[in-house]
Amino acid sequence: MLDPQVVRRKGGEDLGPGDGSPRASGITPVFGLSPRQMKLIVAGLICAFLILYFWRSVFIPIGSGHLGVLWSRLGGGTVTDKVYQEGYRVIFPWDHMAVYDVRIQKMQDDVTLLTRDGLEVAVALAARFTPRAAQLPTLHQKVGPAYRDKVVWPGVVAAARHVIRQYKPEDLQVLGEEKLSAEINAVVRSAIDPYWIDLDQVLITRIRLPERVQNAIQEKLTQEQKVLTYGFLLKQAELEKQKRAIEAEGIRQFEARSQISILKWRGLEVTETLAHSPNAKVFVLGNGGDQLPLLLNPDK
Repeated sequence: MLDPQVVRRKGGEDLGPGDGSPRASGITPVFGLSPRQMKLIVAGLICAFLILYFWRSVFIPIGSGHLGVLWSRLGGGTVTDKVYQEGYRVIFPWDHMAVYDVRIQKMQDDVTLLTRDGLEVAVALAARFTPRAAQLPTLHQKVGPAYRDKVVWPGVVAAARHVIRQYKPEDLQVLGEEKLSAEINAVVRSAIDPYWIDLDQVLITRIRLPERVQNAIQEKLTQEQKVLTYGFLLKQAELEKQKRAIEAEGIRQFEARSQISILKWRGLEVTETLAHSPNAKVFVLGNGGDQLPLLLNPDK
């Protein structure tokens, strides 16, 4: 028989004798919540903490101009047959997503190189390049995210050293940055092409020679200009000499044919010109055959 002093509710709560009030159980309610509600709240808090803790490992943002390569811990390592596009990607927290910038990138720095004479020159280099999107997983697997420092820039410096070493300092100024850049481009492109990287262009923005070399080059150029100028003057004098000789030959032939000296002929031409002038004048003709007319101005 049931104890008349104790009656259990259907839900398992003990009722006190008489008034049916609940008897105190082994768990004390907190904030008026039942044990079952407390368990749900605790479980929710743990889940929220885990989500926040693993958020960056599970939800991977891939921004504009970027692509992702997945490394799967349980799937055989790097996934080489798929490239993840822009947007949010959800992965397992034990996997890793490497995000690559596939836009045109730029590296630049000043490097010291040696010329054919063994002199140091400071060259400012700038390289533009981009990784190949279709072969990004292979690049990630074989080279890694540090491909800029492992492949690109060492290739640029080595190519610049190879090209600059073939010229003397004065030749560098004559060739100019554009031609040197074209030669360096060809060498760099062949060097980094096997590493799944496309070169856009290598630029030489400045070439700085040692001060004493610059002064020597300027002095040499100045002397060369003086030699060219002197040669031009000699050539001009020779042409003037030929001109005078032709004029003298013409005068000699004129005097031989006309039996009149060129000086007298010129005097007659001047006299004729003055005779047509409206100003008053007096001409006194010489008494000799070789004398020129004398002009007197009565106004003075």
